[in-house]
Amino acid sequence: MAQRQNVLDNLQTVTSLKRKIRELSTLSEIVQAINSSLKPEEILETIMAKAADLIKAEGWSVLLLDYETRELVFKAAAGEAGKKLLGMRLKIGQGVAGWSARHGQSLIVPDVSKDPRFYSGIDAKTKFVTKSILCVPMRSKNKIIGVVEVVNKSDGEPFTNDDLDIFENLVAHVTIALENAAIYRKMEEASLIDDLTKLYNLRYCNQYLDKFLAERKSEFGIVSLIFLDIDFFKLVDDNFGHLVGSETLRRVGERLRRTVRKDDVLVRYGGDEYIVILPNTDKQTATAIAERIRKEISREPFFTFDNQKFSISVTLGVATYPEDAKTRDELIGKADKAMYDGKLSGRDKVVVA
Repeated sequence: MAQRQNVLDNLQTVTSLKRKIRELSTLSEIVQAINSSLKPEEILETIMAKAADLIKAEGWSVLLLDYETRELVFKAAAGEAGKKLLGMRLKIGQGVAGWSARHGQSLIVPDVSKDPRFYSGIDAKTKFVTKSILCVPMRSKNKIIGVVEVVNKSDGEPFTNDDLDIFENLVAHVTIALENAAIYRKMEEASLIDDLTKLYNLRYCNQYLDKFLAERKSEFGIVSLIFLDIDFFKLVDDNFGHLVGSETLRRVGERLRRTVRKDDVLVRYGGDEYIVILPNTDKQTATAIAERIRKEISREPFFTFDNQKFSISVTLGVATYPEDAKTRDELIGKADKAMYDGKLSGRDKVVVA
């Protein structure tokens, strides 16, 4: 009898060791995968694809905190209701995930029907039936940035403390990876933004046009470009100083923002020159937008720091792909030349290539 018990104990030990090896192997694969990417979407997709090997569950989701609204937003999800969940929101404190986010604690709910913290509104919207939940908060620099939860273990059994240990380990790695991705994204964005005006810089302009032209080449896409320059800008620097000159450049950027459309791209080309990229816009429409910009820039006076008034005007050139140019540099060059022709013929006008 004792020998039989020893055999059973040994089998349990072997089974447990095999499971642990499988868990560590899968976790290692996940860590390698998430550390090889700096894109949050790819990191979350990796989690979704690999986690099923760790904890057999019917579905699970990643909710990230929206700091402006103080709500949890479903950013990634898998399972029967996965796609329906994306974009849905929970208030902090609402539901099991909201409770976990508010208190910063992991949580196992074996039977949601017996737990008052469970919020049934999500199930009502997705037609999914949640029975049990394992929930782990994501913490970065002592702040909760989101929550990961899995629902309904596939074998019908409740989630265990072993499951919780595995998932807490996984979520810790995921949180670090998402944090690194956020830092990288901020650095990348900073390298594409002009420090003074907060408009895009020439590097971004070139990247955007290269991508747009490559994608539209076979689809007969169209893009127009406005090149504008401040008339007699040197006089602003000479008469009022470089600080006023810099402030004027920033204010011009603000007036451009309130004049263009949502999908138009604003660029500080350099010095007192700006570019407006108008995707999917013909020359006639681009010319009308350029005229609107010209009027907006000169409509109100600018001011020095001691409240002296002065006025400026701009000259603008318009060119369109593929009508006027076949490449990015040619498009910018054609709009620049049209602007220069406007300078030679009197300034404060729109000239079309």
